[in-house]
Amino acid sequence: MKMRTPLVSICIPTYNSERYLRESLESIVAQTYKNYEVIVSDNASTDGTLAILDEYVQKYGFQLHRNRENIGAHANFNKLISLAKGEYVAIYHSDDVYDKTIVEELVKVLNGDDSIGIVGSMGNIINDESVCFGSQNLPKHIKKLNKVKYNFDEALSALVKRGWFFVSASIMARKKIYDDLGMFPITEYKSAGDYELWLRIARVYNVGIVDKKLINYRAHAGQATELLIRKNTDIADIVLVLREYKEYAANKQVKRMCEDCIEANVLKAARRQNYYGYYDQSNQTIRAVLSLKYLPQRYVIQLFNALKLSIKKRSLAKAFDRKDA
Repeated sequence: MKMRTPLVSICIPTYNSERYLRESLESIVAQTYKNYEVIVSDNASTDGTLAILDEYVQKYGFQLHRNRENIGAHANFNKLISLAKGEYVAIYHSDDVYDKTIVEELVKVLNGDDSIGIVGSMGNIINDESVCFGSQNLPKHIKKLNKVKYNFDEALSALVKRGWFFVSASIMARKKIYDDLGMFPITEYKSAGDYELWLRIARVYNVGIVDKKLINYRAHAGQATELLIRKNTDIADIVLVLREYKEYAANKQVKRMCEDCIEANVLKAARRQNYYGYYDQSNQTIRAVLSLKYLPQRYVIQLFNALKLSIKKRSLAKAFDRKDA
């Protein structure tokens, strides 16, 4: 049977993407799935991004929209979604590189099951020079299920365990979902707004995951993830999402997993604040850690704060270096 080929809107937000943009766009042009439109919304770039985009507009008919001022990442995503005419919408990042089959693979999943609202894939992690140094893999408890379709509790449990599940730069969604359930939150969940949106959708629709490495996800010092999350001394923004969405979990164990993840993130923030010498802030943060599991670590941090000493790279630090969401 011939595969149905609905129009796919490939939406690309850009901002000072000159260094990586051409490689990313070439991976879009090379897609095996051909019924797509490419919409680019530039967020007031000041480098050579626009010159490169103009080439692709002329050569391939890409649609280019330019913001007079930087409106922020999630607002730019929403602008792209509002411009999309496709039945399916994918927001692909301008510094990542996509396997030539990613659109075709994800379309197959959405075509095959109307209960699936969004679908994404796994990938490799590359550096500034496009050299692979890691991979995105499903959490073990999810991978062993060996399936493509997941419900809300499964998606939520995957989010709080080590591993990947929602690789936002790979996700494709049905356009009607954004019309019905809304788009990216602008301020409420800060850098974790994408996770809030995916969980909001997962409460109504199943989530599809293609367990193949169909994206080369670029990790570099200039990206928003690095600037907003990895160098942040506050409690991770994902906690804002988990505090709300754990209440929707039907499985009590999943709810406990969320609560544990929240406390682990609070503990990590308190330790990081201590590391940088913000002892009063660290003490205020650590008060939220109440579970017996983390009480010994809480007392150690409080002791170091009282002594005005940074934990730094002492052996005790290893006890806190968890890779929670």
